Amino acid sequence: MVRAPLSILVLCGGDSAERAVSLESGRCTADSLQESGHRVRLLDPADTCTDADLLQPDIVVPMLHGMGGEDGSLQRRLQRLGTPWLGSSPEASALTFSKIRTRQLLQAHNLPVAAGTILHRSCPEQQMLQAATEIGFPLVVKPDEQGSSIGITLVTDAQQLGSAIQEAFRWGDRCVLESFVAGREITVSLAGDRLLPLVEIRPSGSWYDYTAKYQSAATQYSVHPAGIPAALPAAAMQAVRAAGTSDLTRTDIRLRPDGSFVILEINTIPGMTTHSLVPLAAAAAGLTIGQLLEPLLRQKLGSDRSAA
Repeated sequence: MVRAPLSILVLCGGDSAERAVSLESGRCTADSLQESGHRVRLLDPADTCTDADLLQPDIVVPMLHGMGGEDGSLQRRLQRLGTPWLGSSPEASALTFSKIRTRQLLQAHNLPVAAGTILHRSCPEQQMLQAATEIGFPLVVKPDEQGSSIGITLVTDAQQLGSAIQEAFRWGDRCVLESFVAGREITVSLAGDRLLPLVEIRPSGSWYDYTAKYQSAATQYSVHPAGIPAALPAAAMQAVRAAGTSDLTRTDIRLRPDGSFVILEINTIPGMTTHSLVPLAAAAAGLTIGQLLEPLLRQKLGSDRSAA
């Protein structure tokens, strides 16, 4: 049976620090959905995004990375309007957008995270230095709420700590200090209950920063990497279930040489650029972005209409 094409609104751009990445994610997604036969409109909320815009399509596909897209605010608006969207609930989006809340959730479910602590802007400098000393160097300083490695600094000694914390506080009042876990970086992508091929990231530098993600041609990717313990993807699936996320997710994990690992973060609107990991995993499974999203869109519309 040939299904009627869907009317889809892809949101991308916005005014977050991840605007440039979001615009490319949106274009790649819209192009692939159009190739799959759907009627697709691309809209940048930084230009306009009225309630009327959000009420017109059959479903909205948010490709808004960062604040305003992944933090639950857009999802609450769509929920209020009764417009279906691809992705997680407002509550799960807000939870996973916070690195602090995600850490706490994973720890509560006995899932592994790097040793670390939480700092507030009001903490005395001596307390910050003491916390870092207890964790040990090298360590990573992360703002609570940003993606695409924005505001994150790898700190190798105490001399670099102050500027790294200052950078993290540019993006909010709280930050996380975590032990830097040396090892392989593995990403686990899930489309609904479907586990996509694992991808290993091999940046040319010491870690997978913004440049390595989106600008460097030297970053290498390995699909179906060898030597991955079965517990690693199982932990990623457990993590997303615990967080209550749905549809499309990407969980980033660091694998130590001894086979142990830590979960770094859960992404509810993973990138869809030409450098992004989910499209790479989908391609390894023989799927375009449009083909990957098709069953998720149909399922979301079916479940929403059944609930109505």
